[in-house]
Amino acid sequence: MADPITIAAIISAAASATATIAETAQARKVGEAQARGLEEQARAASLEAGAAEESQRRQAREMFGETRAAGAQMGLLESVSFSDAYSQAATAAELDALNIRYEGEGRRRGLLFEAGVTRAAKPLWGPTILAAGSNALTAYAGAGGKMPTKPTINDLQEVKISSRKVKPRISVTGPRMLRNVGR
Repeated sequence: MADPITIAAIISAAASATATIAETAQARKVGEAQARGLEEQARAASLEAGAAEESQRRQAREMFGETRAAGAQMGLLESVSFSDAYSQAATAAELDALNIRYEGEGRRRGLLFEAGVTRAAKPLWGPTILAAGSNALTAYAGAGGKMPTKPTINDLQEVKISSRKVKPRISVTGPRMLRNVGR
């Protein structure tokens, strides 16, 4: 039966390895949840930009309708300067709407990129398993555990082998001191 210190070292090593794997599993879950949240924010940013663009276009149409009605009342619809101002205002309104769309698309792409980076930064299982094994061995050794090794000739103090008729007797009295003490 193993001594209590070795049993405690084995339990400590197993707990350390389990904790490492559990931490990685938790970090992977958190990373995936963060990535999903960023993707949802990207979708919301795209929808908000679409709504803002549509609102801008609607306001521009209302403003142009009012401007055209006022120009018609004053008899300016045939005027070149009114047509130029109206055309420039329409171009500016279209640019505003396109800028709103572009900014929304930029936010959406940035959030999707961040989601991809978050997913890529999740801890991998391979290094985690190696780290768990390393932590287990470190905990085992730190708790006083000793890994079993094969005995060497240097570890032998005295070994006597004897046989009366078939083999000669061999005696080992210390490290690397073999001598034949046969008959």
